[in-house]
Amino acid sequence: MLSPGLNTLQMTHVRNEMEQITFQINLTYIPLLQYPPLHLAIMVAKDSPLLIDCPPNKRGGFSSAHSDLDAAIAKFRMTAYMWQAMTAEDLRLKGLGRRTFRLDEEWAADTVSREFLNARYDDSLNNEGAMRATAKIHVIRSSKTTKEIRDADLAQQNPSAQRKDDLFNWFTDALKEAGGPFTSSAHPIVAGLILDSHYSITQDLILGHAALGCHNPSGISLGMFGSHLTYSWPRFVEEVTSCLTDVKIPGDKVGNDNGECTTMWEACTIGQGAHLHEVGHAFGSPHRPGIMERGYAQDWPKNFLPETAFCGRLKKKGVIVTDETPNNARWNISDALNFRNMPHFRLPSDRILGAQLRNVGPLAEPEYVGDEELNSVLHIHCPVGIAQISFNDTVEDNPSVAEPSPELRFTQEVLEARFDRSEPLSLKVLGFNGKEQTINDVWKLLAMKSFIRIPGSKMRLFKRSVYADGVESNPDRNLYEWAQLLKEKGSDGNLHRATSIDLRVGCLWDGGVVKYDDGHVSHWGPMRRHGREHSFGGHASEEIDLPPNVNIKRIEVNRGGEGSTVMDGVRMTLSNRTTRGELNRNGHTNVIRLEPASHEVIVGFYGKSERDSFCGIVEFGIITAPKDVGLDGLPPQTFDLPELRNTCGINGE
Repeated sequence: MLSPGLNTLQMTHVRNEMEQITFQINLTYIPLLQYPPLHLAIMVAKDSPLLIDCPPNKRGGFSSAHSDLDAAIAKFRMTAYMWQAMTAEDLRLKGLGRRTFRLDEEWAADTVSREFLNARYDDSLNNEGAMRATAKIHVIRSSKTTKEIRDADLAQQNPSAQRKDDLFNWFTDALKEAGGPFTSSAHPIVAGLILDSHYSITQDLILGHAALGCHNPSGISLGMFGSHLTYSWPRFVEEVTSCLTDVKIPGDKVGNDNGECTTMWEACTIGQGAHLHEVGHAFGSPHRPGIMERGYAQDWPKNFLPETAFCGRLKKKGVIVTDETPNNARWNISDALNFRNMPHFRLPSDRILGAQLRNVGPLAEPEYVGDEELNSVLHIHCPVGIAQISFNDTVEDNPSVAEPSPELRFTQEVLEARFDRSEPLSLKVLGFNGKEQTINDVWKLLAMKSFIRIPGSKMRLFKRSVYADGVESNPDRNLYEWAQLLKEKGSDGNLHRATSIDLRVGCLWDGGVVKYDDGHVSHWGPMRRHGREHSFGGHASEEIDLPPNVNIKRIEVNRGGEGSTVMDGVRMTLSNRTTRGELNRNGHTNVIRLEPASHEVIVGFYGKSERDSFCGIVEFGIITAPKDVGLDGLPPQTFDLPELRNTCGINGE
């Protein structure tokens, strides 16, 4: 543990009880206090007994050594430093530098060493250096009683519980009531421990416990866990090894969380790892391989030990830990890249990305080269760089985190030479900001017609689109398909320019209404349903005016969370910097930007919508023309093409 300022570390190599060599390293530690910390908080009931569950063979003759509030504070502090150390090493191994979140610290009697504990009882805190900057544990008093917190109807592991979210809401309310760093407008990220969790033998149920985490960019982000396994955590660094190798059976007095806590060390692993999993949610990470998919259950000790202990649940011997030992108790590379762009993980030398670059996703789209014979090219690009790509779940050597690339191109001939054309070819693209795009079948993508040839001319209009995250999992759905240009023929037979677009967004992205200067409209979605003009919902809708001589610069769409079949939101920006729309970032955020190339201009839109009551947007795309042609230079026959006019529902379903 370093202290601010100069630290002198002495290394001594001893072999066969003889000192071989001794040397010193001087390290100057400067805390990065300019960046926000991870806060640690323990919620206690207003009438709490201030005890945590502890098996008899753990506490021995000392009833409070591992079970009172002081023990819980020491164990929580030590666990947080273990989270911090593991994250720093993991991100270093991934090529992102030795970076991690800092902990909110205070000048207090430290507990991370057994020597500091002795100093407290010897009245020698100052002489022993036990008064130090150490992680601050906020003890937050809840307005709820112990009985209320231990209500079985709140217990997350109770299959018949009806109020499983109440504990999370109560913890958040207690933080708000405490104020200070937990004021919502401060946007704190908090690791929370529920002190009054308790295993009920009669009900065979862990009460007062919920493993929940949520990232709230406009308020309090909380990752919380019960204290029912805290007895197995180390109080100080000297106990780390013993707690992660203890093969004693916890016994019947404590809960066997998820059936995985058959030995003391497994209880420690589940408790520390699962809590970090929820903190990962508080930092904004979804479920994906690694810690965020329970990769800690067996592998957490591998981050701290040279050899693991016998596993009681799997009946397997421990393993020697080397650099080649599989270890899923690590952050996913996408999590690591997301963390890198958060202020909590920032280093002074980092380039700071704006909100748009932090959220822009990579794009993989077809390009066509040549005039008469169009050759397909897979174009992969991302404004912040591409950190990794994989075909059929095999990661390519290049690009990498160490050497990201702004764009990549693969001709269809190159891909066909490497992969079987008769089998689907999946592609995963990871941007350097942690955002991802997945293509289930590259062959289908390259086969899509991404241009419209204008008859009687050599002109082509190009199309590019994005679709909801889970669309490819259900490709056979019956959908509305629509398109329109920013100029349309009205009932008088003349062309009329679009004057505004009403971006219809509510809980989901419902669609849009394009208005023209003669008063007629065209929809992003069906024109009519069941014989009547379709009316869009959307409580967060915004209308954007389209002045003459102003182009649409870009459109950002929120593809929704993992597996979502409808998009969440949209935002449009004009060349005069006017911006309107709602992206619904408070939900699952997967924002992708659609914009024309430097030599193009947006002249229209196309997409697909569901046929249910909401008719939400499933796919959305832009239609572009050469800038030197523009909307006004399009040949007259362009506006008569049926594929560029929205007639959904006009002539029946």
